[in-house]
Amino acid sequence: MTADPLPSHWQEAIKLTGSYLAALWRFPCLDLWEEHLDKIHPYTLAAIYAGLRAVGELTGHAGWLDTAEEIRRFVLEHGVQDGHLVKYVGSEATDASLVSVATPYRLLAPDDPVVRATVARIEADLRHRGGGVHRYADDTYYGGGEWVLLTAWLGWYYVEAGEQARARELLAWVEAQADEEGNLPEQIPQTLNDPCMLQPWVEKWGPIARPLLWSHAMYLILLHALDPAP
Repeated sequence: MTADPLPSHWQEAIKLTGSYLAALWRFPCLDLWEEHLDKIHPYTLAAIYAGLRAVGELTGHAGWLDTAEEIRRFVLEHGVQDGHLVKYVGSEATDASLVSVATPYRLLAPDDPVVRATVARIEADLRHRGGGVHRYADDTYYGGGEWVLLTAWLGWYYVEAGEQARARELLAWVEAQADEEGNLPEQIPQTLNDPCMLQPWVEKWGPIARPLLWSHAMYLILLHALDPAP
């Protein structure tokens, strides 16, 4: 933001982090939901891709840019089934977090056919008409409800894909989930994947989190994407 040189301890942190990611990206790792430690996830690889590209461009380190491109090729070869991205390598399922491969990580462009097909699967498998977005089809966390942040995230994707009307529909749904004080929850216990699993989680951890900072952050991102401040 300032165009000033980076402090030396920042440069050291960048070097260590970039080297770590470049060395270990091929190994199984957690996904966005901190699950499936034994799998390789296109979401996680897209995040690493974006990070390595950013530090490569920031530092001029061509090796990290080369690694980022290697990750991109791997995702396209191993993370795509029947024309759409999959939850993890070897799976046929989808996951709502896969919109990140385009928005914001840009491993693929928002209008790429693979991204379009993935979003179509998310709409078909993880969203009920006019409602919010589930994480994945067999999610049972608090019964597997509709996540506010994922609904806003899908709306953000639609803004970047040039589909403003769809984005505003999702924005309206998100805003409708706020309580009288304007607090947004983590998820909405409607159209649950497994209604029998709602109460066990409530008994274990208490009510669904509200307010959830992540939900508010994604709402603000979508709002700003639709109506950028002057």
